[in-house]
Amino acid sequence: MFIELTEILRCPRDHAESYVVASPIAMDGRRIVRGVVGCPECGAEFPIVEGVAYFGPPGRRRAAGVAPGPAYDAAALAAFLHVDGPGGYVALVGRAARHAAELGAAAPGVHVVAVNPPAGVAPGPMLSVLEAPSGLPIKTAQLRAVTLGADCASARWLAEAARALLPGLRLAVEDEGADVDGVVELARGAGMFVGTRAP
Repeated sequence: MFIELTEILRCPRDHAESYVVASPIAMDGRRIVRGVVGCPECGAEFPIVEGVAYFGPPGRRRAAGVAPGPAYDAAALAAFLHVDGPGGYVALVGRAARHAAELGAAAPGVHVVAVNPPAGVAPGPMLSVLEAPSGLPIKTAQLRAVTLGADCASARWLAEAARALLPGLRLAVEDEGADVDGVVELARGAGMFVGTRAP
């Protein structure tokens, strides 16, 4: 996990949003390979193991197989999300995280956060991996863009994505039937929904 990512993380437990603190045990450059993310508000501790931060039971990883869905590549995803310059964080959630490494290559200087990715998605210099079964452990209005895979197109994940997204920036969902409160539709079709968070 990229150490600077700690600045935008929040505890997923049910209390007022507050900061968290990372305690590295082993580092590789700016990445925490082993350590703990702690919440001063409730005292919860979340382990970082082999570069992956677990905001749920440690060791849980998804199956390697990815169900068929909308056909698009990382270049198309970068266009959907309007990621055309460096800086900031983009979250890919669930099956959409299969594009994490390629999106990082298509959008240099953007830090990609893969949340609950399929097996085989590994942390890298500009790619953090989080396991978070109960929602995005990211503070409100922090992300430059979010993409939800079809496996995370539920009302709970749609609300979490809209909450974490900066106003005026983009959300893509692998479900053309998605309807997201607070998100203005830009395009819908071919299995995808793309919108912007209302200001």
